Amino acid sequence: MTSHGSERRGRPAATLTRDDVDRSLRLLDASCTGHIAVSARHLGTGESLEWRSHDICRVASSAKVALHAVVMEQVTRGKLDLDHRVELAMEDLVGGSGVLAMLRPGIAPTIADLCTLMIVVSDNTATSVLLDLAGGVEGVNAALRGLGVEGIRFHRRLEYPPPPLVTGQTRPFVTPTTPFATASANDLRDLVARLHAGTLVDADASRAVIDVLACQYASDGVAGDLLEIEPRWQRPSPRVSVAHKTGAIPGTRCDVGLIGLPDDQDIAYAVIADGLTDLTMTSHSEGDLILGRVGSLLLRYWWPGTTPVPVRTDDP
Repeated sequence: MTSHGSERRGRPAATLTRDDVDRSLRLLDASCTGHIAVSARHLGTGESLEWRSHDICRVASSAKVALHAVVMEQVTRGKLDLDHRVELAMEDLVGGSGVLAMLRPGIAPTIADLCTLMIVVSDNTATSVLLDLAGGVEGVNAALRGLGVEGIRFHRRLEYPPPPLVTGQTRPFVTPTTPFATASANDLRDLVARLHAGTLVDADASRAVIDVLACQYASDGVAGDLLEIEPRWQRPSPRVSVAHKTGAIPGTRCDVGLIGLPDDQDIAYAVIADGLTDLTMTSHSEGDLILGRVGSLLLRYWWPGTTPVPVRTDDP
């Protein structure tokens, strides 16, 4: 798949038919260097759009939504307390995305703070600490099964070396051979659909997870081609909102969440581009362009009314 760069147009687009969307997904999959998986459902009508939606893929940090749900389940049972503070030691620091690995040890965020950092800035230190608190990899996987989430699996802790800013030393990075987490697009879509329905753990826990997703710092993923985005807490609004969690590792991009439409309806979605030969980690990578294009397709198909759809388009 090639980048269109400055050729991308900023004018609104027209709506699409189901055949248009199916054809576009087929062409995207055929033209990319890996494969894509898409699962989306209009939560008002129940209509679904799927493409290779049962394929098990690497989903990177998008799986952190499932970990957040497990934490909230343990909070509900009284096993964890959102106000409990966790003092971070040097050995807790994990590099990659986030900010905690660049702060001096001794800081003591609450468990609620760790959940927010894990989702909003995809903090890997917060993720690893929460994974341990929630029972480790096997404990979290068992908790997910207990919640009826069968397909999302964690395989290891995050072990990226922290930067030398705080540690004062540079540790070599060894590329893991085992993925952090795997899932199908359907697994992830169903997860956020249950959050939307208030049936994952309970209504309060589900709402708490969505509230954090709505504060996601990144505006890429399926939102990459959107011209207008409104914060979810300002709904109802004539604009689009996105509450989501992206994931990015070399060769993989993933995004899972809710697209809020101007008619106050929602689309639950998961989009994955995996096995790509473009291993770059920039916002213009092949995977990012694919996710943005799929987000545009979803919005153009389910756009309510007759006004132009606020997405970038390459249509002539």
